Amino acid sequence: MNIAMDRRVVSDLDPFCEEFRADPYRHYAQLRTLGPIVWLEKHQIWVVQHHAQIKEVLTDWQRFSNAGGGGLTNYFKEKNWRQPSIILEVDPPEHERTRQVMMRALNAKALKAMRAGFERVAAELVDAALEKGEIEAVADLVQPFPLTVFPDAVGMPKLDREIMLIYGGIVFGAFGPRTPWYDELMKRAEEVSGWIDERCDRSALTPDGLGAAIYASADAGDITHAEAKLLVRSFLSAGVDTTIDSIGLCLRALAENPDQWQVLREDPSLARAAFEEATRYDSSSQSLFRTTTQAFEFAGQQLDKHEKVLVLIGSASRDPAVWDEPDRFDIRRRISHQIGYGTGIHGCVAQMMARLEGEVFFRAIAEKVRTLEPTGPSQLRLVPGLRGLSSLPLALTAHSSGH
Repeated sequence: MNIAMDRRVVSDLDPFCEEFRADPYRHYAQLRTLGPIVWLEKHQIWVVQHHAQIKEVLTDWQRFSNAGGGGLTNYFKEKNWRQPSIILEVDPPEHERTRQVMMRALNAKALKAMRAGFERVAAELVDAALEKGEIEAVADLVQPFPLTVFPDAVGMPKLDREIMLIYGGIVFGAFGPRTPWYDELMKRAEEVSGWIDERCDRSALTPDGLGAAIYASADAGDITHAEAKLLVRSFLSAGVDTTIDSIGLCLRALAENPDQWQVLREDPSLARAAFEEATRYDSSSQSLFRTTTQAFEFAGQQLDKHEKVLVLIGSASRDPAVWDEPDRFDIRRRISHQIGYGTGIHGCVAQMMARLEGEVFFRAIAEKVRTLEPTGPSQLRLVPGLRGLSSLPLALTAHSSGH
């Protein structure tokens, strides 16, 4: 063991600190120079940062397990504050049963049925923003869109923005080490959890949404009714905050790259491509965790059983071995190695819905907005969890044709 320790490539970087979170890409580049897998001394965890090794880790669930928990807490060694997710924090065969239910609910027909509602909400929000002219885009555009279309699609009642954002903080803030900010949030965990629970109950859902489709699988005996409720809840855990932050970061990238905004404005059919490139360039989900199931050698380093491995998908998305000019935002880029939604059996189950939301949102902006300009600096949230904006001040003007 001592020999293996002596051979470890070690770094004192802290990926959870504010300085790292403020500019992770500079630190990713530094980590990539150290090698394919590095031991982070401060947290006693491994980290992988190259596209090739990240893909290998995410597709090898037998050695790199999800059942150890999605965050720094190691479920193989200690209990977490909540029950593990029955889809995100389990491995096959249990994982296959619940994932199939989710995939059936999110079929092509269901996604097609969502589009018109998404388009109506996007048009209304963009029109209201254009009337104001100067907006705080996070509050006026970015948050309201998923917080409206998502519950509509699932068949839930309207979601209270304040409570949903606290819930997101609780879910994603658990990713890293405990902080005073997180402890403060946790004081409301019981109240917020009860509120979420009510909205995932079958009696609260419309008969035609994704939630009803999941409960129908319980009626058919594919899952229990208690599991159906947990799967509806996992929609809320994984499908709201990630999309809010991804849309916000894409909007900022377009505002800060006027040449790319011009390309999109001239060809709104590139909306999907713009959102896809933004997911590579500056993703809300910067990292994931896996936990080793056994001792083995990986990329020249000796890993022990039940060690945490931090997977920097944000770094993979800027890996110069895979992307030409990785630090450039280019919506015409051909994205064939996208890893922003994860990959392998645990790749984001609702990624097609997120992509549809992004496509509809940015198409509405491209068709209606002529100029999109920052009126002040944007602000990043530097608390643990997802990467996202707390503020994005913009000035918008409409197309003169009144599109």
